[in-house]
Amino acid sequence: MKFIDVFGKAKYVSATNNYQFPYIRKSFHLDKPVKRAELFVSVLGFSELYINGKKLTEDLYLFPYTQYNKQYPEDLPACCADDPFFNDDISYTILYNRFDIKNLLQKSKNVIGIIVSGGWYRSGEDKHGTFRNYGATKVCFRIKIEFEDGEKREILSGEDCRWQESFLIEAGVFHESQDERKEILNFSETDYDDSDWNKVCIAQIPNESEFRLNDCPANKIIRYVQAKCIKCTDEYAIYDVGENITGFPILKSENVQEGDSIFCVYSEELDENGELNEFHSYNQNTSFVSDGRKIHNLRFTWHGFRYFKVWATKGTISCEVCAVVHADVKNTSEFHSDSPLLNWIYDAYINSQLQNYQCGLPTDCPQIERKGYTGDGQLLADLGMMLFDSKKIYRKWIQDIVDCQDSKTGFVHYTAPCFIGCGGGPGGWSIAIISVPYAYYKAYGDKEILIEFYPKMKKYLRFMQDSSLNGVVEKSREGWFLGDWESPRGRNGLLPPEFVNTCFYILALKQMIKIAEVLGNSEDALDYEKRIIELSENINARFYNAETGDYCENDQGANAIALKVGLGDCRTVENLAKRYNHLCEFDTGIFATKYLIEMLMEYGYQEVAYKMLTSEKECSYASWKKRGATTLYESWRNARSYNHPMFGSVVEYFFSYLLGIRQVANSVAYQKVEIKPLAVNALKKISGSLQTASGRISVSIDCLENGTRFVIYIPENMEANFIYKGTTRKLQIGKNDIII
Repeated sequence: MKFIDVFGKAKYVSATNNYQFPYIRKSFHLDKPVKRAELFVSVLGFSELYINGKKLTEDLYLFPYTQYNKQYPEDLPACCADDPFFNDDISYTILYNRFDIKNLLQKSKNVIGIIVSGGWYRSGEDKHGTFRNYGATKVCFRIKIEFEDGEKREILSGEDCRWQESFLIEAGVFHESQDERKEILNFSETDYDDSDWNKVCIAQIPNESEFRLNDCPANKIIRYVQAKCIKCTDEYAIYDVGENITGFPILKSENVQEGDSIFCVYSEELDENGELNEFHSYNQNTSFVSDGRKIHNLRFTWHGFRYFKVWATKGTISCEVCAVVHADVKNTSEFHSDSPLLNWIYDAYINSQLQNYQCGLPTDCPQIERKGYTGDGQLLADLGMMLFDSKKIYRKWIQDIVDCQDSKTGFVHYTAPCFIGCGGGPGGWSIAIISVPYAYYKAYGDKEILIEFYPKMKKYLRFMQDSSLNGVVEKSREGWFLGDWESPRGRNGLLPPEFVNTCFYILALKQMIKIAEVLGNSEDALDYEKRIIELSENINARFYNAETGDYCENDQGANAIALKVGLGDCRTVENLAKRYNHLCEFDTGIFATKYLIEMLMEYGYQEVAYKMLTSEKECSYASWKKRGATTLYESWRNARSYNHPMFGSVVEYFFSYLLGIRQVANSVAYQKVEIKPLAVNALKKISGSLQTASGRISVSIDCLENGTRFVIYIPENMEANFIYKGTTRKLQIGKNDIII
């Protein structure tokens, strides 16, 4: 919908004098009983919403991040002015909320009040000290009222709204500073006098944007964790939360007077002296100018940390608990085994992924960039939809991905929403425009999403074709050209990006064949098959050693990537297994790690895969666990981020191979599955469950003296077969107890 369809004659309003963090308020009178009343509201920035002094929701950081409207070079630093981004013809989306406010209105004076912060719309300085924004923060609302006598009336944002400076000194995504002396606690109450407030200015309506109702899981305070003081001096105190979290501390002050300042900085790690490691702080900081109150906390952003340091210009600061904040997405899976390390990998991935569902996005990390990187997101999409009630967040993110496609060239940006200067590659990142909708279709059976976005997917394939030179994908525009990112062999690894991106081009074509068949586009499917043959021949000519059967010298998981897209022969598999059975640690990056474990299990080398997963060498999951990690790292060595879910992609195979829960080839929404577990000598007990679109399925495997016992529960709406070591049988609805 367009703006007028949602908001009618309402107008976006902003503070004057380029002030970005205002209180905005409007009063109105009702003279008779209300039958129904709905508020439609859009805030470009983050916000808190009030009617007659009552907060409308405890949801945090309204509204989710989208590609709001066009950005212009003059609004951004000079370093961004020449970015090809500004020549891209992308799309724009603004989310609005709808609230039933009937029970909050009264037959007399009423007030709507809004506190506005920068949020992602005016995000402040990022880790590079770069300031980026979409324009001035702004508010629009429309209240539709129907009285009991049938009369209808509308209350609209416009020139009669008023604004005042708030308690926010700085309030973007990366920082927040408050002057508590300026907080007006009763600003939205009916008896508050706003006669000295300022008139708003009318802001430009972003008419190029589509307006969509927000149904994305909101950020909330999910739980509280204890904070322990581990160092206390006369000047400051350092606290340990005991785990890596996203959120903020609830600070308490003593002997802090009005006008005194309070400071808090955050880090994921301590240095050798027990102080905060500044490298892992990423300029995350908070400050308060006190009004004499005793409790202090953030309102409009979160941080990623385990440790934090607090101090004040006078008095003392303490902390008992921290709030854990992320999108209200639930883990709907279970996994247990007699391998403590496999259990840790699962738990660390769950923690990492939950804390990277932020503001309507699956983000890369919650403390540094905080963006929807398409490489990380597409890699984890199947798993995210498998283990969490994440349907709505992925549906929203798919729209973000599509919005970030250049309609002229088909190029898809490396973050969605797109952010200037973010790295990626046309294969492993931009493939998200195909792989994420396809994963959504497989998980939930929603064919409409394929119908809607199929033309966009085809346009991306044309971009990949245009980006090919001498039969492989080459760098096609200014900026990044990444392959298997974050290998311990160097951040972009040793694998040629041309090899990695061309393999992803083949993978995209394979997925498009399946999509074309679902949609009845048989001619397209034939064309894609021909292209796969051509690309495969080109890869073999450039990267394949016919004497050994290896790709790129079997380095850094190259054979696994090739096998994933249907290349190679039995030697490719054997050499892959031989290399990693000997190496017994990861030399792979973001993509090859996942495909290494998958291909080893797929071709019957689950013992080697298990050996890799449970390795205790330097580049291993165990090395993170030994360091006390509770979330996954971005790199095997010298990680920047300690809360990065991407290396959790291997957890998918705990369920699909070790437990054996797999959809059959043409099934959607888990209507048809097979339970086909792989035996691993060291695993004697393993169990897990998934809440699918067709119901909850669970598998328990217990190795006994006289055989192996399988207890399998199948929901009513699912067909299932059991396959194990030559045994095949149809499973019944409910409990199946099998000993082999």
